[in-house]
Amino acid sequence: MSTPSWSTLGRVSPAALTAARLTLHYAAQPLAAAAYAALPTAPDHGHSNLLWSFDRGGFVGRSLPSGARAFLDPVRLRVGGLDGGGAELHGLDLEGRTLAEAFEALARALRGAGEDTIDEHLTLPDYDLPASPLASGGTFPREAEPLAELTRWFHDAQAALAKVAANLLAGAEVRGWPHHFDLAALRTLDPELDPESARSVGAGFSPGDGSYTEPYFYVSPWPAPADARLPDLEPGAHWHVTGFTSAVLPASSVVAHPDGADQERVVQRFLDDAVSASLALLEG
Repeated sequence: MSTPSWSTLGRVSPAALTAARLTLHYAAQPLAAAAYAALPTAPDHGHSNLLWSFDRGGFVGRSLPSGARAFLDPVRLRVGGLDGGGAELHGLDLEGRTLAEAFEALARALRGAGEDTIDEHLTLPDYDLPASPLASGGTFPREAEPLAELTRWFHDAQAALAKVAANLLAGAEVRGWPHHFDLAALRTLDPELDPESARSVGAGFSPGDGSYTEPYFYVSPWPAPADARLPDLEPGAHWHVTGFTSAVLPASSVVAHPDGADQERVVQRFLDDAVSASLALLEG
């Protein structure tokens, strides 16, 4: 498949995406719940992770035993089921609906797609999520333009991360993680060791979180090098060293370039340079 073209970013300010990001974070949880209900638990919880689909313009979950998958369309704000051939059989538009209704609708959709292992009542996975009225019975809002802008960010991030993963991260798969709601690819330099001891470099994209209210790209070397060893980064990027160590390129530094081709170059150069520098730190 050819590389998707870059979608120009900045039609909605990065600072105005927080509410839409929380909406999508919670909208992704039914997909994770379906995986926890139907698939064996992987040590890294990778069974629950998601794929960004360029064809669907959204997230799809792991294939379930019947071949069915769950999907989230972020622009339509819709969850539902896909059959083994990828056809949409059932779905629910979430605007004005509660998270409980989303769980119930997805369970019905997947059972209708042939997934008999799914219980009729899916539940929220056992991990912390950011505060939102959706956690206590609030209904999903649908802000069309912010949702469309976040979709463009995920689209571009998937394409950029796939390139750096193929070139510098040993072909690592780019996956979406519903707990923190980010896209990430990880290269482990010591596969024989446990993850806490093994050297690794992860590259990813977050739509925002407790550390940054705006979207950002990141590259994380592990174990974290001493601050004094961290190399200089391109203008607009910086090293985050409080709580975790990552090279960070915030969305505001990307949309400071109004031209889409320039945005793509800035992001790809950041990822390539930061991953190369992180590998050199760990291998030096």
